[in-house]
Amino acid sequence: MRGVFVKILLWFWTSLVLVALALELAITATTTPVEVRIARFSDSVLSGRAREAVAILDRDGPAGVARFLDQLERTTHVHARLLDADGRDVAGRVVPPRAIAVAARALDTGQTEMEADGQAAVKARAVAVSGGRRYVLVAAVPVGITRLLHDGPVAQLLRLLAVMVTAAAACYGLARYVTRPLAILRGATRALARGDLAVRVGSTMGRGADEFAELGRDFDRMAGRLDALVTAERRLLRDISHELRSPLARLNVALGLARQRAGDDQGALDRIEREADRLNSLIGQLLMLARMESGTTSAVRETIDLIAIVHEVVEDAAFEAKSRGRAVQLTETCDALVRGDPELLRSAVENVVRNAVRHTREGTAVEVSLRREGAAGVRIRVRDHGSGVPEAALPYIFQPFYRVGDARERGTGGVGLGLTIAHRTLKLHDGTVRAANVAGGGLVVELTLPALQI
Repeated sequence: MRGVFVKILLWFWTSLVLVALALELAITATTTPVEVRIARFSDSVLSGRAREAVAILDRDGPAGVARFLDQLERTTHVHARLLDADGRDVAGRVVPPRAIAVAARALDTGQTEMEADGQAAVKARAVAVSGGRRYVLVAAVPVGITRLLHDGPVAQLLRLLAVMVTAAAACYGLARYVTRPLAILRGATRALARGDLAVRVGSTMGRGADEFAELGRDFDRMAGRLDALVTAERRLLRDISHELRSPLARLNVALGLARQRAGDDQGALDRIEREADRLNSLIGQLLMLARMESGTTSAVRETIDLIAIVHEVVEDAAFEAKSRGRAVQLTETCDALVRGDPELLRSAVENVVRNAVRHTREGTAVEVSLRREGAAGVRIRVRDHGSGVPEAALPYIFQPFYRVGDARERGTGGVGLGLTIAHRTLKLHDGTVRAANVAGGGLVVELTLPALQI
């Protein structure tokens, strides 16, 4: 997403900058120099101001002319002086020699005269009034700042920087507008992948008729359909498990009656009883998994001595493993207090250890250790000496009913739910579970839980 945002931002930003540069070049090539623009300043304006100043002189005297020219300077930023035919300011003010020279040329030629440099442009216009009197109005316009703004390299750099900043701001808003819905949709898809089937994006993608709004509505329909399918599957699994309990109970009653009538020949009945026990265990695991999936099971938060649970599980597993020619050893322990449900945690550890006992080779031992994981964690490590799991299958072994090899799993009595229940239990307790193959053969499963400070 970050790459798309940057590409859109750079694309539009570069486009606007290029357009602005082209426009700047065109303006620069066609811009009239300062001197020409001043020269084209209306002669009639100067002539009108001059006649107005002479009229004020005749009516109010030199003081009135001074007030008139001061007002003109305040309103137009043009410094003006009214000179007589001898080149003297009628208001008695000092006139720069340059202005006197331009005024003299205007009186001699009877035309408008102008002189400009990098600091100011001086323009003079002569007028004749009644009685043969002649006057000249001299106006000076500062052009140093104007020239700097139009011709100076620093000013050009500032204009270019202003164009680039403006274009970047505009393109940032456009790119953000385009990529924001994609960012929202990306977050929603990640939440959906984590199992949050209630996530929806319709309200945040807008209610218009554009492509992003339609995409948001399509995503919501897809998420709703997935939610309905998964919910129906979990409900079906739970209902079937409950319904199987009744015929299984009747089967056990019938089995007891059959034992009373069978006499000494109990072999077939023993087999039936074993299969019924397996079925009862499977139903119990299914019910627990269904409760975890539906969210109806919440961990009881009480302080637990984890070493006591590990010792109990290891002792029980070692007793059963002995009859199969295997062993279970507790290789390392530490003090570890955690918060959670003791029954769920015991079931998780027991499922992992029993899974290791089923798959370790005969004559080997399953190694169980409990150690601190940093300052705020504890890790249970269970390692067997079996054939391990193919690397491609490792990400799937915590999924329900997943089997690496059907024939081998059925031979060991596994149904593919033990590791799934352990994974759900650790997730419920804010922990993690991972599995990895060990060099030299075997699989190691690590359960990590947040620990209390002792």
